[in-house]
Amino acid sequence: MKNEKQFREIKVRIPEDTYSLLEKIVLKEGFSSVSDYVSFIILNTIKERVISEDISEKLKSKLERYIQDELNKRLSVVETLRRQVMEVYEKMEELEQKINSIESALKEGKIEEKAKVEVPRKTAIERLREEKVVYESKLPSRIQRDRLFSYFERMGVIVIKLSRERIAVDPDFWRDFKYKLLNELNSNREEDILSVLGDKGYELWKTLYADNMLVYDPKAKKWKFIHGEMP
Repeated sequence: MKNEKQFREIKVRIPEDTYSLLEKIVLKEGFSSVSDYVSFIILNTIKERVISEDISEKLKSKLERYIQDELNKRLSVVETLRRQVMEVYEKMEELEQKINSIESALKEGKIEEKAKVEVPRKTAIERLREEKVVYESKLPSRIQRDRLFSYFERMGVIVIKLSRERIAVDPDFWRDFKYKLLNELNSNREEDILSVLGDKGYELWKTLYADNMLVYDPKAKKWKFIHGEMP
């Protein structure tokens, strides 16, 4: 019959005294023969092994899920703290600007008895979000450059260090610029570059290209960063 199990015979040679000991165990355990007892031991051992491996795999899977869940929780806390720190830095900058404004007004004698409504000054981050790119060479002389770019780096802004100056780039604008430059732009003609990257993107490309940060591969018709992967 098709459903009848097939059996294979295993022969084992053991010492006479060991066989005599097995016969005593067989009688004690209630088996009809030594062969039946040995078969029982082998089959039972295999079943326990399979069950043990199955339990081990399930425990491994549960442990991996637990570790991933805990890691996600910790990362969520870190991200929340990062946002809070960024907000504190922005508030500190706003407060510092107000203090500087008051001190300047006191020196020039421009404070009047009646308070005037003043338009709030924008923070460096807010100005960067509007302008997309800040070039160190275009900053007013009164700006403390090292302090400003250190602040940008703390706030997660993309800071590119060229041979002659530093450039701060809004992260969202930088991602869009890189994608268009490396994936959509297949020409080195300036009119094509301006058309794909736009005014601000074209100006950034021109600055990077002038500082030997970019190269055009005419065979592949692709632009590449000379120093490998950029931020």
